[in-house]
Amino acid sequence: MEFRHRDSPVSVTLYPMVHVGERSFYETTYAEAFTHDVTLVEGVRSPVSRHMTRSYRWLNFDKLGLTLQPKPPSQDTASARIIKADLSPDEFHREWRKVSLPLRVLFYVLAPLVGIKRRLFASRETLAEKMSLEDRKSADEILSWSPQMDPFFHSVLHARDERLLECLGAELGSTEAKRVAVIYGAMHIRSVVRELGKRGFYCAEASWRTIFAF
Repeated sequence: MEFRHRDSPVSVTLYPMVHVGERSFYETTYAEAFTHDVTLVEGVRSPVSRHMTRSYRWLNFDKLGLTLQPKPPSQDTASARIIKADLSPDEFHREWRKVSLPLRVLFYVLAPLVGIKRRLFASRETLAEKMSLEDRKSADEILSWSPQMDPFFHSVLHARDERLLECLGAELGSTEAKRVAVIYGAMHIRSVVRELGKRGFYCAEASWRTIFAF
């Protein structure tokens, strides 16, 4: 989705990402995103996040014909100025410690169990279930909210959204023509769409890309 503003020389292109897809999807998306003037990327380097991602890192990628989302290219190989618009490890750990101990233990236990189950039984069809995401929360998401889960979602979602919007806001204030790309998890893109709307940006163009076929 490409956003423009009638009075601003800055345009913003959003690339909602998922953790697993076909190699061609990532190659095409990265080839385009990292030719912008500026590209904002995600990434929390933490033992906590690495443990939690076992739920999909343990997939049988050879059987599925899929791959993990690649890391961003290094700065010296990309024409875009790459900005890590995410929390540092220390910042993330401070947020994670606000999650109750029983809930942290639960996620530590569940993540590898889900990873084993997916490795043994996952198909492209099961991975695609409930993967669609709109810019507004679904009824299921709203009804499943609970106060106990709020600290968890703040640590893995909202706190990172805040940092992303800080970095994006710094680029939107430019008086020079600039093409900004945001290549970030799809759940985080919702907050970006809302922020751009508040600032008077509108979606000028949008296109579909196949993450994987089944």
